[in-house]
Amino acid sequence: HSSCVASCTFITALRVRFGVHSGGENLLYSCHPELEPEVEHLFVSDVTPTSFKLAWSAPEDVFDSFVIRVTDESTGSLEEFTVSSDERTQVFSDLLEDTDYQIELFGVILERRFPPLSGAAKTGLGMPKGIRFSDVTDTSATVHWSVPRARVGSYRVSYVPVQGGSPVTVTVDGAESQTVLPNLTPGVTYQVTVIAVKGLEESEPGSDAVSTALDKPRGLMAVNITDTEALLLWQPAIATVDGYVITYSADTVGPVMERVSGNTVEFEMTSLTPATHYTVKVYAVRDSAKSAATTAEFTTDVDAPQDLSASNIQTESAMLTWKPPRADISGYILSFETVHGTVREVVLSPTATSYSMSQLSASTVYNVELQALAGPKRSRVITTVFTTIGVLYKHPKDCSQALLNGESSSGIYTVYLRGDESQPLQVYCDMTTDGGGWIVFVRRQSGKVEFFRNWRNYTAGFGDLNDEFWLGLSNLHKITSTGQYELRVDLQDKGEAVYAQYDKFSVSEPRSRYKVHVGGYSGTAGDSMTYHHGRPFSTYDNDNDIAVTNCALSYKGAFWYKNCHRVNIMGRYGDNSHSKGVNWFHWKGHEHSVEFAEMKIRPANFRNFEGRRKRS
Repeated sequence: HSSCVASCTFITALRVRFGVHSGGENLLYSCHPELEPEVEHLFVSDVTPTSFKLAWSAPEDVFDSFVIRVTDESTGSLEEFTVSSDERTQVFSDLLEDTDYQIELFGVILERRFPPLSGAAKTGLGMPKGIRFSDVTDTSATVHWSVPRARVGSYRVSYVPVQGGSPVTVTVDGAESQTVLPNLTPGVTYQVTVIAVKGLEESEPGSDAVSTALDKPRGLMAVNITDTEALLLWQPAIATVDGYVITYSADTVGPVMERVSGNTVEFEMTSLTPATHYTVKVYAVRDSAKSAATTAEFTTDVDAPQDLSASNIQTESAMLTWKPPRADISGYILSFETVHGTVREVVLSPTATSYSMSQLSASTVYNVELQALAGPKRSRVITTVFTTIGVLYKHPKDCSQALLNGESSSGIYTVYLRGDESQPLQVYCDMTTDGGGWIVFVRRQSGKVEFFRNWRNYTAGFGDLNDEFWLGLSNLHKITSTGQYELRVDLQDKGEAVYAQYDKFSVSEPRSRYKVHVGGYSGTAGDSMTYHHGRPFSTYDNDNDIAVTNCALSYKGAFWYKNCHRVNIMGRYGDNSHSKGVNWFHWKGHEHSVEFAEMKIRPANFRNFEGRRKRS
């Protein structure tokens, strides 16, 4: 080399690829015999996708300036740059990426360009630009980048949680400009890096961050539901969250919004409206981010009625009252156990707030249960207990004892022969005439019942207690044998009313043929009954009278006949022929059938009890 220094021009060419300086090689040198000023050593460095730096050597104070010509080999377009004589470097920018450039450097003296020193450079692969994200969910996101001018072989996309973790890398075809990042963790910020690859060359990384959405809580359900409360449970979000927002509402109720901390997985809802269908939504929040909402539905129970109580408690009745529930109900079920152990259930309308209990038993404890209904739902049961008023006689033996028990209206009652629970008898009680307490044992008023009957019928009794009937000789004997009874006869005809009263009345045992004992008359009808005192009873098939004829057969009835009668209450109704009708001789004679007749008995000492009755 030394032999040629004075007359040789060195050309040092530099090839640069992949943005890596590869060092210089002496590609070419030639010797010129004439001594010309020379530019030595051309160096390319600091290569990027859009720039490189050119450096050269040249003697001091020789050249006036330098001209550098840069040519794009792919298009042939060129640019020239003039540089002052004291410069030895020049940076070229705004170049195209991944492009081969031809470089020529001319020394200039007095505007003459000396032969150039040539070299070449190639810009690096462009860094992927315009990185953005779409379709960001709690577990995935799509990353996009701008398509570069020059085709690349592939892209390498990496993503790693900013907080630390293992990076995941996927390779994407060079023709693509987006890819999905799967299997991400909710609520995490990822740094995403995209590198272009061509052959063995790699670009600088393009990078941006993306945060996945918060995942929604799962498994939302309401438990422990009552009329006004419910407990909400859920499984927490995977993401770390600041809190959860809970909203619940119903068609008839405005929405309520509550917020709880992020480490909470349950919420107690209170002050709910009974019998109401609620929708609940829960979503997670962190800073300004919200997850999707998860939803559940439930219906509150019917609230129970309140303040059930019994008032106006009598021997056989009581009044129940209560306050209605808040719920819009469809009705009530009221139930109580009767004295016989059976449960009575009553369905009541939704507007009811009271119920009158009747046909109860005296001196009895009643447990009452009440619950409200709303469609298929039932409230809890509320209860009250009360005891009916006691009675003087648990098993009254006649109507006077029923009256002393507080029964004040006339009608059919059960009495118990001799006060024996095992011998009940239905009777008609007259509770109004002369102080009441009378057992009516015969009534004539309509002619609907046939009274021309045999001994067996008159022993047992027959007819309709609400119309015409005969109570029966056997019953009369059993009742009047327990104490002294008085008799009253009430007669009416065409608006006229009379009565006969007897201080003593009894019917003897069957073997005496039910002999009657009667005496002590007073009244307005006249004393027709004393005539029959001491007589046994007669029917057409059992003749016990003292007449030559069969009185019962002759006069179409039955009675305590003698020879034959002054009284024929069981005669043929409406028959005015002699002695055959319903006769009371001392009032209307034997040829007038009375329209209405009743015979009735009560204890002779009954008036002594009236003071007691009034006090009770």
